[in-house]
Amino acid sequence: MRGTTETAKTGRGCEIPRREWGAFFLQFSQDHQEWLVDVAPHGEGSSVSQEAPGLPFEALALHLDHTDEVLSIIVRQNDSTQEHEYQSIPRPGRVMIERTGADVRLHIHSTEGSSTIIRFRRVSTPDYDGATLSGIPERRP
Repeated sequence: MRGTTETAKTGRGCEIPRREWGAFFLQFSQDHQEWLVDVAPHGEGSSVSQEAPGLPFEALALHLDHTDEVLSIIVRQNDSTQEHEYQSIPRPGRVMIERTGADVRLHIHSTEGSSTIIRFRRVSTPDYDGATLSGIPERRP
């Protein structure tokens, strides 16, 4: 993933400044498409459910719902019918990114007091092989 122009580092990762959210979510969505996603809500008032863990990631979208800002996590639920599932985080107030090994976690804190951790796991598929994952071309005899 390409870096943001400015991040605030903490013990848990890097905070993404609010003014960079639009560009960050767009680039993050492009860089992590098809990664498997697990969403874990924390705190009271969280409206995010974890009904379908491990689905392929499609995008993060920041939008207005009436007058409230909402961050939606879009995952693909069914390949054959192109069905998608949307999970929303109302009134995001803080976004942090944390990298642990091959995994990436986004920590989204709502101004309502709830927080959500979105874990992204990279997977190897026949069309996305080990060389692509590691960035090192395989040597052939």
